[in-house]
Amino acid sequence: MVVVNELIRHRYRILGEIGAGGMSVVHLARDERLNKLWAVKQIRGSSDPVRRDLVVRSLTVEAAMIKGLDHPAIPRIVDLIDDDGDLLVVMDYVEGRTLESIIDSDGPQREDDVADWGVQLCDVLEYLHARRPPVVFRDMKPSNVMLTPDGMVKLIDFGIALESGTEDRPHIGDDRTLGTPGYGAPEQFDPNASVDSRADVYALGATLFHLLTGSDPRRNAIVTVRTIRPGLSEGMERIISRATSACPGDRYAGCVEMAYDLLHYRERDRAHRLMLVRRWRGFLAAVVAVAACLAFGGASLIGAAYVTAIDFDHWMRVGSQSTRPDHARAAYLTAIGIKPSSTAPYGRLIALYTADGILSDAEEYEYNTVITQNAELLRADADEWAALSYETGKMYWYYYAGSSERSTADPPSAEGDQRYARMRAASQWMRDAASNTGFAERSMAGVYADIAEFNMGIVPRINDGSDRGEYGPYFGRLKNLVTAAGRGGNDVLGMDSANLALAAMQVYPRKFRADGVDRADMERLLESVGALIESTVPTTESLDGQRRDAIEGLPCARSAVDNAFVDVTGASR
Repeated sequence: MVVVNELIRHRYRILGEIGAGGMSVVHLARDERLNKLWAVKQIRGSSDPVRRDLVVRSLTVEAAMIKGLDHPAIPRIVDLIDDDGDLLVVMDYVEGRTLESIIDSDGPQREDDVADWGVQLCDVLEYLHARRPPVVFRDMKPSNVMLTPDGMVKLIDFGIALESGTEDRPHIGDDRTLGTPGYGAPEQFDPNASVDSRADVYALGATLFHLLTGSDPRRNAIVTVRTIRPGLSEGMERIISRATSACPGDRYAGCVEMAYDLLHYRERDRAHRLMLVRRWRGFLAAVVAVAACLAFGGASLIGAAYVTAIDFDHWMRVGSQSTRPDHARAAYLTAIGIKPSSTAPYGRLIALYTADGILSDAEEYEYNTVITQNAELLRADADEWAALSYETGKMYWYYYAGSSERSTADPPSAEGDQRYARMRAASQWMRDAASNTGFAERSMAGVYADIAEFNMGIVPRINDGSDRGEYGPYFGRLKNLVTAAGRGGNDVLGMDSANLALAAMQVYPRKFRADGVDRADMERLLESVGALIESTVPTTESLDGQRRDAIEGLPCARSAVDNAFVDVTGASR
């Protein structure tokens, strides 16, 4: 039996009890070695061996699974201790309250707060679902979510989470039909049904339903939320109803889509529009009082613009000041919802997405969704649109980590197929930027677009014999790209450009020669590539790998150029 001030394993000093459940007690402990606080969950011995075995198995699975996860909303389990029949689980100490305790003490929660928590939970669930193999949490409910004093959520209790398996690797987790009735999706309790990420979508919807209405799904059926709280928004009602559809196919396909709707839940909401009108009218009254000369229509427009600007600036400021990328991203998406015609939040999203050196599929989907929806409004300012298109194109060109399936029209590459997937994705954005005659980077955007066009179309031209004359211009564009990369001071852009040029110099040197590119020009390009390599200081494993590829590719490219100027007779020219 654990007691206060007891030292477990000569390391964990028990400070006191902080929680209790049916078979467990949670203690606060101080790590004497690290001077750090931990939570120690004590699983008491049970006279029911089956029940104890289930608990032990659940905790062992949870520890094994969490070991491979790395997300700020997932507390770690760091130690398992068998203490005279009691099992002790040492885990991160999370200061805060469960959402269940918040509902019990405070009742239904504010809609904006619930939307924010929902977005955060979508983020951690999407992280789990994007794992390979995917992890389905299966037990989303208010008692398994901690809210910290700074408003962050933590997902706890992975005891019945299920990691999908493959033929050569069995799944991790209990594959029985487990879950909490009321929160668990219907298919979780059907032994003949399969369970995937949409089960977590359902449970998240049920959790948000409970938070908004105070009605516990374990005891009461889930109904439309405005049946219980008429003041709730239509938008939130639609989100909860869709997420908790009995049929998985009728729910959100993934948490990214649900998060987007939660960020924009007030849009197209009649009650919200009326509220804005009232705010505008209040501001209008003040404007009229100080400037009666303004016409009614003009003042209304000023009032509307004022309210919009305040909200927009607030969320842009929240995004720029946030230390959490997921919260910053949510803030910028909210700013886009308020002022979709402003390019500023899209630029901030690009900076966030590329900060880790990779534009993931989920990030690409999110960005492509919002920019496509608002493209017509954004195009109204041609110069701003050109600049945004150029930055979007560069994001795809250098950072996109999506599908690398290669078309049969793509040439081989020293870096593999992924570069061509990036080029295809970036091509039209660069062409849009290059079409604006007043855009300062128009020429460089054209270089990108032309390089992409060459790589996507050169193999069919080779096959039908129409490639003559294509290589000289392509060589010139490569020179421009490498020169620009050398001036830019961006190592990612530099290494990608260097490897692109090296790939071309290994594959096409004879074609370049046939199109009038002389040997000195090719050697000068390789010298520029060498200077790029030398100036790069790798700061990530990915960049270090690209630099190694370039170092290995440079002598191969030089040898290919030498061979290109050796005639059939063996004479060097």
